[in-house]
Amino acid sequence: MLYRSSWPRKGQMKRFFQNLFLFLIMVVTTSLFFLLLFSLMKVTQTGNMHNNSTNGTSDDCNLTDTFGFLIQFVLATLAFSILVLKRYREPKYERRSVMVWLLDVSKQAIGAGFIHVFNVLASQLFFSHQDPCSLYFVNMFIDMTIGLLILYGLISLSRYLLRDSSYDYLKSGEYGNPPQAKSWLMQCGIYLLIMIVQKLLVCPLVLLPFWSKFRKFLFSPLEGHGKLEVVVVMLIVPLFCQRFYVLGPG
Repeated sequence: MLYRSSWPRKGQMKRFFQNLFLFLIMVVTTSLFFLLLFSLMKVTQTGNMHNNSTNGTSDDCNLTDTFGFLIQFVLATLAFSILVLKRYREPKYERRSVMVWLLDVSKQAIGAGFIHVFNVLASQLFFSHQDPCSLYFVNMFIDMTIGLLILYGLISLSRYLLRDSSYDYLKSGEYGNPPQAKSWLMQCGIYLLIMIVQKLLVCPLVLLPFWSKFRKFLFSPLEGHGKLEVVVVMLIVPLFCQRFYVLGPG
């Protein structure tokens, strides 16, 4: 009589860890989304209370009032339009299908959105006693320099670790034929985790003392012009830097 092992087979174990990993990514991503949403609501309430307390006479920078959200909406619209234009400037034989392009762009949007919301929260809530526009600029400046190098290294590392993986749906830009939602979700979760690690690594740099003098020197010409500060740090600078920062997971 042959003895049959009660241990799960190798294929069953792979599927178990695959589903477990998918579940953990969904939990982390969903929890992070609601945490950021709740924090943004608190920031908005704080900004409205500040505006009411000053009876609308203050012209300080505010990233989360109506004007701030309007500028962010304009930025998102222009950024998406630039990506559409970039797609149609690609040679037709290199151009991805519309579905694959949308999946790739959505991953970029989620990653960029996480960085943007995190920087807004850090500038408006965690350092509420300082100028949020100049703090947002410092966060963005670090993301565009040291953070970009870290991001490139983490993406390269993830591609190296997954190069021989039998799970093709984990490889960036591979969604199956036809594209599968599970592939996009897994890759989106991996990319979001990479962005979280990047922010954790660069966050301590914002606390370096020399940034205070740098912000004061750079934003002294805009002092007393809060809305102009918002336009500069939320619209002009990001659009100028987008051409260098499109480092997508796709």
